[in-house]
Amino acid sequence: MEPLVTFPDMLRHAPLGRLLAIAGHVVEQHWGRYLAEHHGLTSAGMRVLFILSRIGDSTHREVAERCFVRPATLTGIVDTLERDGFVERRRDGADRRTVQLTLTDKGRRHAEQLTELIHSDRPLTSVDADPAKKAVIREFLTELITSMSDGEVGRLNQHQDSATDPTPGSRPC
Repeated sequence: MEPLVTFPDMLRHAPLGRLLAIAGHVVEQHWGRYLAEHHGLTSAGMRVLFILSRIGDSTHREVAERCFVRPATLTGIVDTLERDGFVERRRDGADRRTVQLTLTDKGRRHAEQLTELIHSDRPLTSVDADPAKKAVIREFLTELITSMSDGEVGRLNQHQDSATDPTPGSRPC
């Protein structure tokens, strides 16, 4: 009979690219559960809050562009955020066809709490609690992102350069 191979054993022998894909998936699931349980948000909803907290009141179309989605896609996200009291839709007094999105006090509070959490830089594991190992991980991930981004980082930087205060998490919705 062949010995039972445990999940940690399988991971120890997996190629680095596969480990990175699995880790990204697991972290995204964990973050999604945290957002839902503690803030009543999805990742897409969080990004809308970050954008509005950074640029202030904005049109639906402008937020969609900053999220790299079509306005129709953003509609469902904003419907949920509005229903849950995070944002409000307001008609522009000068042009009633234009809808302005604005954060409510609740939306602003949650955006501030999440920004603080993201900026806390608390270790995620015992490995990145070691400053030397953390530096190696940071160097690896930074090089990986910049070398595999196919210009996406440049497009995001252009978008962030147009804002005065880039906020983490302002990636596409």
